[in-house]
Amino acid sequence: MARMSNAQGLLFAEISTEEVSLQGPPVTTLKGWFGAQQVGQIKSLLTNTVNEQKGVVTHTVGDSILSSFADANAALSAALTIQRRVAKAQNPATGMIVKVRIGLAYGPVRVFAGKVSGDSVTAAGILLEKAQTNEILADQSMLDAVGSVKETRFEACGVIEGITAYRVVSLAPAPRPMAEADTVGVATFPGPLPTRKPPPEAEATGTQAAPAALGASAITLRFAGAERRFSPADGEIFIGRGKDVHITVPEIHVSRKHAKIVWEAGVPYLVNLSQNGTCVRQGSNGAEHTNLARMPLQGAGEIALCSRFGQISSPAEIIAFSLLTK
Repeated sequence: MARMSNAQGLLFAEISTEEVSLQGPPVTTLKGWFGAQQVGQIKSLLTNTVNEQKGVVTHTVGDSILSSFADANAALSAALTIQRRVAKAQNPATGMIVKVRIGLAYGPVRVFAGKVSGDSVTAAGILLEKAQTNEILADQSMLDAVGSVKETRFEACGVIEGITAYRVVSLAPAPRPMAEADTVGVATFPGPLPTRKPPPEAEATGTQAAPAALGASAITLRFAGAERRFSPADGEIFIGRGKDVHITVPEIHVSRKHAKIVWEAGVPYLVNLSQNGTCVRQGSNGAEHTNLARMPLQGAGEIALCSRFGQISSPAEIIAFSLLTK
């Protein structure tokens, strides 16, 4: 059965690249090694920015990404930050220029089978299609929700397929060249995108070494009032929104196969499989660890299927774990 959520800010972004040719006019393309590499890096940049604004990526279709936010201001801030960071990331010396266009809308959404829909989602999609490259278009509901925003102007664009549209223009100074600018969340191309700085309440982690303590003989996972025990003989333990996983968490921000637990030498590792990340609260001190790759689980703690525990909508989403040591 479908359920309606509170009003949310919707951000629909599409990435493209333009091949800079010295022999003739530029040709828009997503083909070639440089184009594919840069699009992947910009997707990571978009996802990092969404996470920073406490939003969630709900759909990824090709090179288009739909994200939802708890309020309109967070969605607008994410859109402007994405636009600024993409501008900083430009490096024409590679022969490719990355571009992004964004549609913004605000309103209630319908949640069914883990997917969001509704008039606001449709509006964001239409505005995305009508936006020019490097342009942000927003609907009337978004403008009404955010009101007056410092260093931001909404320029009327008329009615687009029944939607009163506005062009969002940043009045802040133009981004400085990469050599002078703050490089958090952006990268020159080609090359890997640097990991963004984590929020203060969570320590970001990549792959971690196994703990020196003895391995575990089993791990117990508790979720939604149910408790299940797994041993190394059970193999990989999948967690996500899908029906073909061991622990199902039916939330829209959770990927179908969001994470898995694997065993190595008797040590269970939590492996992140989602661009939304996972977070582990391990031990008695309550310290949070954002897991973007994989990390060993020790003792007892809690798992959230997002990059920070502050992003969950209810404590019921938390998965508790405890290890039975040998």
